[in-house]
Amino acid sequence: MEHRGCVMRQKVKERIEEKPEKPACHHFWDIEVANGPSSIGTCRYCGEKKEFLNAFPTFNPLKKNGNPLNLPKMANVKIDEENNS
Repeated sequence: MEHRGCVMRQKVKERIEEKPEKPACHHFWDIEVANGPSSIGTCRYCGEKKEFLNAFPTFNPLKKNGNPLNLPKMANVKIDEENNS
């Protein structure tokens, strides 16, 4: 607003209503029986639904070569016997 060469400013108060935060749920999942690559789980407390994988995508213990303890073969190294270090 302008009034005789001065500028008047109005202070506007705006009320912002914040929704109260819902307390975080400590989920207790009931997961469907495994039948395929994933199963749906439902939280007993809040009812949230989530998809769970039934096996690790990179490691499947049912595969023959799926053992994580199988390490690659190391190259043979020739030892220099003249140097005793």
